[in-house]
Amino acid sequence: MRNSDIRRLPSRAFTLLELLVVMGILLVLATLTGISVSKVTRDAKLTSATNTLVAALGNARAIAIRDNTYVMVTFRLAGDSRAVGVPLDPPVVQVVTARWTGEVITDKSPLPAGAKRLPDDLFADRFLPVPGVPQRSLPSGILVAGPAFGYVTDTAVGNHDNEWRTQPRFAGTVSTTTSASAVTRTFTPDLATTEVGWGIAVLFGPDGRTLSRNPEQVTEVVVGGSNQNAYVKAFVDFNGNGYPACGNTSFYGGTTPVNVDFTIYDEPLDEPLVDYVPYLAVFSEKEARERFPGTAAGWRGPRSGPSQNRVLDHSLFINEQADRITFNRFTGVAGLVSK
Repeated sequence: MRNSDIRRLPSRAFTLLELLVVMGILLVLATLTGISVSKVTRDAKLTSATNTLVAALGNARAIAIRDNTYVMVTFRLAGDSRAVGVPLDPPVVQVVTARWTGEVITDKSPLPAGAKRLPDDLFADRFLPVPGVPQRSLPSGILVAGPAFGYVTDTAVGNHDNEWRTQPRFAGTVSTTTSASAVTRTFTPDLATTEVGWGIAVLFGPDGRTLSRNPEQVTEVVVGGSNQNAYVKAFVDFNGNGYPACGNTSFYGGTTPVNVDFTIYDEPLDEPLVDYVPYLAVFSEKEARERFPGTAAGWRGPRSGPSQNRVLDHSLFINEQADRITFNRFTGVAGLVSK
């Protein structure tokens, strides 16, 4: 039989509808794959941050026992390595291990040039970073929070126990100046839109247990023959001048700083007074912002201002999604409670 005698079967092409269906299926699969990869990446960053933090806490506890002293683990936002005082975005949290110097800073302590004087009802234990212990950086966008137990005024006690405190979200302008010898970058904060944060820390005593306060610190002072309660805090003296730094501006305006100017964390070079917390939460700030997209700042809480909205929405997200780090009551050993 000749080839010409064989009838060719007609070929059938895909219809436009079939092509559209296949393209739609591929699009859905690509979207699901992208979501899965993003979720895995975030979970990996969160796991890495939590493991880094647990390791740093264990190391700090060992130092406290070895040196028979008080050691804290606290958190600050890393700055740009190319310029002093310029924050990174997205933020990078540094885990800092610091040892108490035995000093208590008050309004009577010598005031370094350019520093703002503490109010007369504020006491601060001075801590310094432990030599030889590096400040560990967590993956970008991962923050650490602690319960808001640090309110000491009568009207505030018990009203904030369901809230969490964490690092700030700085707002401002970066300026670049170029000269013949160098390029200088500076950051001018905008406190009207900065989402303020607070200093939190875990304190280990000489026996390795976690503490809510330094038992060697005073709790009240005598003024004019009558007792006056004092705010008892601590700070890490990063710049080494012997006094807590509270920035160049006052969050509440005016030229005289008040207690809150030393306790809030609103500028990159701040050395905020910390609250000791009994447990920690580790979470993705980006994921929290996506969870509550109701305002321009990314938060939909009922309070006025992006900082207050952020506190409430962060707190809801942390309660639902964050990894928790707790401490054995008798030994101080850190343990992980997964979300």
